[in-house]
Amino acid sequence: MSTHTVTTPPVSGLRINNVALATGDLNNAIAWYEKVFGFVVTERGHFDAVGADYAMIEAAGVRIELVSRPHADPQRVDRTPPPNHLDVLGYKAVVFETDDLAAATATLTQHGVEFLWANQPLNEARSSTMLRDPEGNLINVFGPRRAPG
Repeated sequence: MSTHTVTTPPVSGLRINNVALATGDLNNAIAWYEKVFGFVVTERGHFDAVGADYAMIEAAGVRIELVSRPHADPQRVDRTPPPNHLDVLGYKAVVFETDDLAAATATLTQHGVEFLWANQPLNEARSSTMLRDPEGNLINVFGPRRAPG
């Protein structure tokens, strides 16, 4: 009797295209990401298969797909605050990184964003500033990684 095992290789050639965020107001979301983070719209259109309008926005090599179903009755984002947000499975945050967390946090303060924390040490090597976009999605901005010790 043969015990030959066939293994299927993983999908190859994949790369991240974008992170998709559903929004109740596409134009408002575009304006906020443009104003706060400097994103620009690189593509707009409609996905017939799901009846949704979308905008691809890009900045600093990051692409976010903002998508909205007009006339839908959207369910709001789970707003469980950290650290308990990790008890809710699934998407957690869009995470950016900056070389100057204090300066980034100061700029975010000028924009009047909703902070969960600012310049918070996460461990001996990493600090971050966490905020919410207008829909309540978490955005985490990491500062530069520090050498331990």
